[in-house]
Amino acid sequence: MDLLVVAKISGTHHLKGAVKVLSNVDELDIVIGNKVIVELGNGSTKVLTMKEASPLVGKKWAVEFEEITNKTEASLLQGGLIKVRRDILDIEEDEYLVNDVIGMKVYEENGDYLGEVQDIFETAAHDIFVVESEEFETMIPDIDVFVKDVNFDKHEMRVSLIDGMKEKKK
Repeated sequence: MDLLVVAKISGTHHLKGAVKVLSNVDELDIVIGNKVIVELGNGSTKVLTMKEASPLVGKKWAVEFEEITNKTEASLLQGGLIKVRRDILDIEEDEYLVNDVIGMKVYEENGDYLGEVQDIFETAAHDIFVVESEEFETMIPDIDVFVKDVNFDKHEMRVSLIDGMKEKKK
């Protein structure tokens, strides 16, 4: 089963057991009525049913679960990651979320290791992957000219660089 992290629980919201989350998807309300897995920091998981999702500000949402009925229960979820099946989000095979790529190992087409994706910058034109190793920082635009292959099973990416993309850290 292919699970994606759609949000991280940042705290409680009201006394009835709602939680505040930082979402990785634009339309978190598409998950309403579905079972989700909340992976807690201690390694345990809870299967919950998303009852309500209301946008707050930016990527922040208030989320209610059927099984959580008060602030005390909700506080136990803080820091948890909300995961859902990929098919619930209606994401195509060639699409991905930020969390699918963060931590991915990046190699040049010739096999040279560049580092891991540490961050993603959103620009008007396209996303830019920030790849870091101990020695270098590399900025790679998410376009076919540079990103040649993304292998989610191996958690690897193959890229083609041009001069100026890879810079030595100071």
